Amino acid sequence: MSWRWGVALVAVLLAGCAARADVPEEPAPTGLLGALAGVRAVDGAAEFVEYGDVAAVRALVARDPERFRGLEGYGYSPLAAVGGGLADVVGFDPARATSALRVGRSAWASVVRAEVDVAAVEARLTALGGRRDGSGTWTTAADGAVSPDGPLARVGVVTGFQRVRVAPGSVVHATGGEALGWVTEPGDRTLAADPMIGELARCLGEVPVALVAKPKTGLPVAVGVRASPTATGEATEVVCVPDENPKALAGRVRDNLGTGAATGGEPWSTALPGALVEQPADQSGVVRVLVPAGPGTRAGRVLLAWQRGDLPALFS
Repeated sequence: MSWRWGVALVAVLLAGCAARADVPEEPAPTGLLGALAGVRAVDGAAEFVEYGDVAAVRALVARDPERFRGLEGYGYSPLAAVGGGLADVVGFDPARATSALRVGRSAWASVVRAEVDVAAVEARLTALGGRRDGSGTWTTAADGAVSPDGPLARVGVVTGFQRVRVAPGSVVHATGGEALGWVTEPGDRTLAADPMIGELARCLGEVPVALVAKPKTGLPVAVGVRASPTATGEATEVVCVPDENPKALAGRVRDNLGTGAATGGEPWSTALPGALVEQPADQSGVVRVLVPAGPGTRAGRVLLAWQRGDLPALFS
């Protein structure tokens, strides 16, 4: 079916935001929401969000590599396949970061939070032919350029470093100046307060990895995995979608989980065994699916289902 989300749904989500705004002294957001609080709420940034608590994922993988290795690379996926070779070219390794966030689709920006040797990174940028302006922003290529023969191409990077901003605790890089501004000049209206992206992120809860998407057409969705690196208990995979009639949608999803199948034909009861459907009590217009991922289960099945394009079938 065609996905419906418009003025009426946004009004429902805004009502939930207003109800929370009446609660005094809410703590400063952390994790995914804290990262979104540093991103300007514009359509280009909201179209796709990828987040990783990289330090937490490292701890999870160290504890149980077979179960959690599939969570590596989120938040910096364009660089994940490059591995340690990137450090030789640009002076930092995103796999050693504390957290990473990528926003946008065709134009995008990434914030990698890590201890950074600023002088070393800027020396690499100079070697790449970059030039630094008065604001501290480095330009290495034209906005939106793809450079298959550029200096970064030898480690598999052909775009995403057209604009770079370096600080002791972070590297911000982007496909162009506009995208860079989303995360270097977020302003007062950020994605954490966006009635769609912010609400979907809140629905996920505390997650070390997440994908949140508000595409131009199709299903707005958030997927993530709840898992604590300091606990040895269960992990839970989470999917959240908005709808004007969440009660009816929740019923359809329960039916699909019982008798339906993913796009590739695998029954949902096999793909997401034990999945439960709920409507968050503190959020209007949102449906949440919780999938247990106990010991012996590889975490990340809902992330893979999103990447394969299977989730619209679950909510149809």
